[in-house]
Amino acid sequence: METYKVIIWGFGMVGKSALKIIDQREQLELVGVIDVDPKKVGQDAGTLAGLKETGVIVSDNIEEVLSLDADVVMYYCPTKWDKGNISRTGVTGNVDDICLALSHKKNVLTTLPVFYSKKNAPEYYERIDKVAKENGVTFTQQGIYPGLYTPYLPTVLGSLNREIESVVVYGGENDETNKAPWVSIFGFGKDPEGVDISAVTSNVFTYYAPTVIEIAERLGLEYDEFVCTSETILADKETNSQFGVIKPGTIGAHMLLMSCKKDGKEVTGFHFLHKAIDTILDDYPIEQRIEIKGRPNVTVKIDGLFDHEEPFLTSAAPNINLIASVVKAEPGYKDALDIPFGYVPR
Repeated sequence: METYKVIIWGFGMVGKSALKIIDQREQLELVGVIDVDPKKVGQDAGTLAGLKETGVIVSDNIEEVLSLDADVVMYYCPTKWDKGNISRTGVTGNVDDICLALSHKKNVLTTLPVFYSKKNAPEYYERIDKVAKENGVTFTQQGIYPGLYTPYLPTVLGSLNREIESVVVYGGENDETNKAPWVSIFGFGKDPEGVDISAVTSNVFTYYAPTVIEIAERLGLEYDEFVCTSETILADKETNSQFGVIKPGTIGAHMLLMSCKKDGKEVTGFHFLHKAIDTILDDYPIEQRIEIKGRPNVTVKIDGLFDHEEPFLTSAAPNINLIASVVKAEPGYKDALDIPFGYVPR
């Protein structure tokens, strides 16, 4: 059985979760870890992830690690929003990193919002595709969303239908266990008048919204409008959370609605609920459901999508499980749906 050598670039929540999965796979061998945090540099990667020692020491020498013999770089750096971009939709810094790894003849997989770029950000697509092809390697984005849960699964499920009226994906997250620093932008437990909702929408829509475009276009569904809106939902009871005491009337959740529409009617959609804690707002349950209306009507409910103790395992798994297929894929920028799925390295 073929073994794949892996470098992890960015050893935060997703990077550590990725190592926990890699550590259980005989066909995956960790050979390098890159991170610039002084508290991590010089430490054994396994120790930092709560595992046994791996013998791989976290390094901030990017060139040295990228020069190691490896098949793939799992890129999990923080999102590097373009400075001076009010909408904060640009991630040029991340694209620079990705192209650097590709130039070292490493395939690159990431969970970051460098997603469906041929349509969403052509300048990024052209840069990445050119460097990847020049070096005979492949770039692919695949997380959970954007990624496996949307647009991958809804698109595949849509192939069941002979006629489709709409495809809507419902998702949500209990942010009580989400320790990522960016969760603070939601302002849970605060007066809604004091929270800049545009910061919420611009960041989150950058990640999630292009999935509804890809679903529509791959399933051949016509649309004339692409709409993103958000609704702030106020807490209905008092409870303690990692965000402090959440009182009635303060921010308890955000409903994010992303849609492609035709003549005002939703054709594809992603309705996502970010909730401070699941013990409030019973009328707004967190659910994972894919609903396809047409011939036939299809509804798929998914239980257990997240490990609520370690939610980032769900982000890392679809990424890692695609390693073998990406290594064998044609060079260039490839969306996950364009890669022939081979097998999952074990």
